[in-house]
Amino acid sequence: MICVSVANMSGLSEALDSGAGLLELRLDLIGESPSKLFPLIPGNIQTIVTCRPGVISEGERVELLQAGMKLGADYVDIEIETAAGDMELLLSTARQSGCRVIISYHDFKRTADREDLESLMIACYEKGGEIAKIATQVNASEDIRNLLSLYDFPGKKVILGMGPMGRITRVIGPYLGAEFTFASTAEGGETAPGQLSVKQLNELYKVIDEDERIR
Repeated sequence: MICVSVANMSGLSEALDSGAGLLELRLDLIGESPSKLFPLIPGNIQTIVTCRPGVISEGERVELLQAGMKLGADYVDIEIETAAGDMELLLSTARQSGCRVIISYHDFKRTADREDLESLMIACYEKGGEIAKIATQVNASEDIRNLLSLYDFPGKKVILGMGPMGRITRVIGPYLGAEFTFASTAEGGETAPGQLSVKQLNELYKVIDEDERIR
C-alpha cells in the first residue's frame, strides 16, 4: 500500500484526488488542527498522524497527536527519542482510541551497520511499537543492503532509505513485506529526501506488475 504524505492543505486535496487509501498527516507542517482536517477525509481512507519534533513545543506536539488519535486516526507515528513521560501518555491515548502505534527512528545523515540497525528496530518494538519504522540517509550501496536486510527479521515494519540512492528501498519495500511505503502528493511536495510522488510509484508498480503477468 502507498501512504501519501500530506504537508499542506492543497496537498490534502491532491492526495484525496489521487485515490490514496492511506494518508500521513504531517501535523508539524500542515499548520492546521486535526479537528479541521479529519472532517475533510472520507471514512474509507486510513490515516497516520505524525508530528515531527523541532517545529513546535513538545507539549503542543503531544497534544496534536492526541487530538488526531481521538478523532479517529488509524495509526500514530511516535519518534523513538520521545521523552518517557510523553511516550507513555501517547501510548495510553493510542490504546484508548484503538490507534495502532508506529515507533520510528530517523537519521538524516547516515545509515548504521546491520547490527546497529537491528538493535534500533528491536528498540522500536520494545518502546511499544506495533510497527517499527526505520528511515536513514543512504550514502552507499552497502547502506541499501543493510536496510533491506531488516526484512529478514520478524515483526511488522517499514524500512526506508532517504536521498536519491535510497529510492529503491521505497519501491521494493512492499514486495519484501513492508506494511506500506511513502510517497509525496506530487513532484516538489516531498516530505522526506528521495521521496517519489504517488504518480511515479503507481507508474513503477504498473510496469512491475505487468511484467509479472507476462512471466
